[in-house]
Amino acid sequence: MKFITKIGNPLVLGATKLNKGVNFAIAVEECDKCPTLKILKKGTYEELAELTFDEKMQFGNVYAMEVSDFDTKKYDYIYMNGEHVVPDKYAKIINNRDNFGVRSVGTYSVYENKYTWQEEKVYVPFDDAIIYRMHVRGFTAHKSSGTRYKGTFKGIVSKLPYLKELGVNVIELMPAYEFNEMKSSALQDDSINYWGYSDGYYFAPKAAYASKPKEASREFKDMVQAIHNAGMELIMEFHFVEDMKPQVIMDCIRYWVMEYHIDGVHMNINTVPVNMLKSDPLLANIKIIGDRWELVSQDYKPSVEKNNLSICHDGFMCTMRRFLKGDEGLVYEMSSRMKENPKDACFINFVSSHNSFTLMDSVSYDRKHNEANGENNQDGSNLNYSWNCGVEGPTRKKRVVELRRKQIKNALSMLFLSQGVPLLMAGDEMGKSCDGNNNPYCIDGDINYINWNDLKKNKDIYEFVKYIIEFRKNHKILHLKEEPRMMDYLSKGCPDLSIHGIEPWRPDFNYVSRCFGMLYNEAYDDKKGKLYIMFNMYWESQEFNIPASEKKMRWKLEFSTADEKNIDCIVGRVFNMAPRSIAVLREV
Repeated sequence: MKFITKIGNPLVLGATKLNKGVNFAIAVEECDKCPTLKILKKGTYEELAELTFDEKMQFGNVYAMEVSDFDTKKYDYIYMNGEHVVPDKYAKIINNRDNFGVRSVGTYSVYENKYTWQEEKVYVPFDDAIIYRMHVRGFTAHKSSGTRYKGTFKGIVSKLPYLKELGVNVIELMPAYEFNEMKSSALQDDSINYWGYSDGYYFAPKAAYASKPKEASREFKDMVQAIHNAGMELIMEFHFVEDMKPQVIMDCIRYWVMEYHIDGVHMNINTVPVNMLKSDPLLANIKIIGDRWELVSQDYKPSVEKNNLSICHDGFMCTMRRFLKGDEGLVYEMSSRMKENPKDACFINFVSSHNSFTLMDSVSYDRKHNEANGENNQDGSNLNYSWNCGVEGPTRKKRVVELRRKQIKNALSMLFLSQGVPLLMAGDEMGKSCDGNNNPYCIDGDINYINWNDLKKNKDIYEFVKYIIEFRKNHKILHLKEEPRMMDYLSKGCPDLSIHGIEPWRPDFNYVSRCFGMLYNEAYDDKKGKLYIMFNMYWESQEFNIPASEKKMRWKLEFSTADEKNIDCIVGRVFNMAPRSIAVLREV
């Protein structure tokens, strides 16, 4: 088999289909030798030809060769340096990765874009976003998921009606590119990196997440199109390893935005070229989420109606959990977290994450139980700020079960009533438990899979999440474009937001205080009336004196995490708050 070669284009790395052939361009480290390009029979390791780059094909550390008569339906390729495989980090299709958790030597196929997009572009402003974060495999891999395509992109599509009914409008995927889930290269080591925070091939959708692995690209695009058709956005999470070149990171993000029409990226900022990221015109309208303030600079100017930068870290979760279990000295910090929404970049708030207790476990366990990870319970954080409500782990004690459910609803109330963008970890809306494991990063099994039977078991939690998401959407004052100023700057009669104690207009930031109120003036959203949110994390009931209502208006109880019997009742000037509860009043 003879292939005709000539000097290729070094500006487009990877394997790019041309009219008559394929352009191969690969960047190597300075210390590495020039690799050879081996042409393989499709779907096999059978070598058909070995092509060598000559000195005219070298441009700096890039080697570029154009190969004529390369039939993408008949041939695959791989780069070699002697007996060692040279990875093509720009490869778009990785072969032999069909099964999750199975070690293999991957070859590469040339990617051809033959997809026709039909969806209209969707834009959900950050201040209106309800983010649902999931692991592609874990979302539908459990036998109870009820879908034919368990643990795949198609599985997500089958659950879009469920997410739509829940109220979600943004989906965030944990790493779904071709990451290396085998933690080590040793053949005898079968340990798994389930979450995907490792190196890999950042330009290729993960084949094991497709119902037909060889069509992973098409199935990912089908998923994006279905998500957009449902009026939702898709955010992709990337974990860039420390030695990655800035140009590769930028090329990767651009590629996913342009080729797969994703609507945002979530990244570890320690490796990302932040200034390049913020100044790239191709990324001006996508959501960019990072974990540190380096993402924001004083000279940053939003390029869209609401800026596209957001900060996501565990600050809200840690404060919320400490306040929830009744720790002292947290009223000022918690009330500040509830109103935070800086104009330079949104805050994304969450109450659980992949590397913390689930929401259910945070009210069911005092300490981590990570024995299943095989590290003698030494891995995972020891600072969970959790409280088991009196019994460690599962229990049938009615008093404990009821308290745990109330605490879960308290946590969800703080999340969805905060000004920041709420992010819900998949499964929390149905009481998912990981059996007290706060770091199940190496387990590909039921502990990480969502058990859809929990929907029936914990229907009250699911219904509460639906309700409070709808409540948030119906009250724009709870998710303004900018943080409330806490002053009456438009002369509406009272501030846009004010903080209170059990006495109106007198916040109590004393160390032993565990109560506060938030009065929102909906006139700042061109509506009549006000909202009054009361928080009592004492283990005893507290009497709140309610701010005076406007003339001819009264306070009505919208919802309470402790009292479902008196919903919609009219409230006087004094409201008795049950222990460890949150209540919302609305002026009518």
